[in-house]
Amino acid sequence: MIGGTLAWAIKLAVIVATNGRIITSGAAAFFMATGIVLLLIGSTGIGYYLSRNRRMLVRAIAIILSPALVFGSFILIGMVTNPLLQNSSIWYAQQEAPIGVGVIVYMLVGYFLFRSGRRDSNYA
Repeated sequence: MIGGTLAWAIKLAVIVATNGRIITSGAAAFFMATGIVLLLIGSTGIGYYLSRNRRMLVRAIAIILSPALVFGSFILIGMVTNPLLQNSSIWYAQQEAPIGVGVIVYMLVGYFLFRSGRRDSNYA
């Protein structure tokens, strides 16, 4: 989870550094794809971690739905950030704001879960 948010933070840095000229190509596209894969892996791992002492059916549902929950939350974040940036002079701000907020939120989630998991190393 932390790796995916870090990749997306670098993607946002590339977009800001190029003033929005590079969004769908080059380094921004690479870090976007890398972030998606790492967030998918991280959210699946969190789904497993949170359901590890449950029955197999509950564990399978948690593993399958955890990526949908993470990526679906970006729609909700966008519903909050888009009206706030509607009249922004930075043309890409409305498009990239949900990713920026998501980076902060999921970086914190990943960090706190990492800290809590270090004390309990019995994942099986």
